[in-house]
Amino acid sequence: MIQNLMISTFLSLKANKLRVFLTMIGIIIGISSVVTIASLGEGLRQETVKLADTTNSNEIMIKNAMPTTEENMFFGEETSFTFSRADMKRIQKVDGVASVLPDYGENMGMGGSGEMINSQINYFGQSGSVQLSPYSKDETLAYGRNISPSDANRDVIVLSQDIFEYEISTDDPEKMIGQAVSVNGYMYKIIGIKEPYDQESISFTGDDYLSSMTSVISRASYNELTKAKPIKALKIKLQESADRDIITQTVVDRLNENYPNEEGVFEEDTFNQEMQQQMETFMTGIVGFLMAITAISLLVGGIGVMNIMYVSVTQRKREIGIRRAIGAKPRNILFQFVLEAGIITLIGGIIGLLSGYGVAVIVGKFMGIAPVLTFKSILLSTSVSILTGLFFGIMPAISAAKMDPIKAIYR
Repeated sequence: MIQNLMISTFLSLKANKLRVFLTMIGIIIGISSVVTIASLGEGLRQETVKLADTTNSNEIMIKNAMPTTEENMFFGEETSFTFSRADMKRIQKVDGVASVLPDYGENMGMGGSGEMINSQINYFGQSGSVQLSPYSKDETLAYGRNISPSDANRDVIVLSQDIFEYEISTDDPEKMIGQAVSVNGYMYKIIGIKEPYDQESISFTGDDYLSSMTSVISRASYNELTKAKPIKALKIKLQESADRDIITQTVVDRLNENYPNEEGVFEEDTFNQEMQQQMETFMTGIVGFLMAITAISLLVGGIGVMNIMYVSVTQRKREIGIRRAIGAKPRNILFQFVLEAGIITLIGGIIGLLSGYGVAVIVGKFMGIAPVLTFKSILLSTSVSILTGLFFGIMPAISAAKMDPIKAIYR
């Protein structure tokens, strides 16, 4: 019974290749659009999460904040407490801690490492503010060279491009290489100038942007500039196998022991994690919204399936009448037409899935995003295509099943 029904269905589809293809087009376009958006969106989300995890997974930021009281309803508000270099040395001895760096609070809430400080720059009478950070990695430069190990105890600086847009006016920045610039009254030799930040790049993070806007000096010079600055938080880097939660609790306990009468509460600053979660939620919402828009094309494709199936019923009235006359029951006719619609949309869904991912790969190369096709996307696309066929194929199938065999044969 089922075997005969399947054979009859495939023979019918084979005999009407053009009609089947035209029915599939709408489904292919709809599924392809959804898969393209879903793959690019998931790729961008995973890339963002990976970058955020790489930045935050082995770091803990400890600060002192006010606890919640009737007068203070905003838990997490920073206090006037400042950490000392002795605190850093004590925490450095905790098992699992790789290093402890001071955070001066001058870029809190902006993403960044916390080691960025604001300073005053002066170049032949042109003055303004500059953001400085200690050397940590080589930068992409437009002119000059990066800081090297031989510069460890030298007052050298690599300038960011934004200085020439907002602080210093010059026709040729390259001519400044080798010249001196004053930073907070200290003279620094300019050895390099960064390339401008690529505003059109989609694969960027907050740290990338801040890094491009920051001028770089050696660690020794940075320590000299910051030795009198108050330390607002401690940035603790963990060893690879360290347990984040245990170390956080150990550090907080030791600080509480050292400052038993401090009214503030020592806690981990979770601002970056919260921002990451909000960004992930926002991106998921945007991708979902775009998928909902593209899903409209599935509705159009479904209506196309229904229309073509109605045409098929009209064209095959005689066939339906003969089958009914030789013993086929209405449910056999119903099942065959529903099965035809389901197979058409299933094949269209598979083609749309493959073509959609192919389009995502091509678009991703231009946008710098590696598309990710998840099992969830595959299952969703296949299920939606089959359900579309069943939903929109049911009405023509019911119409075919209700036909009077005598009238169908002689029409």
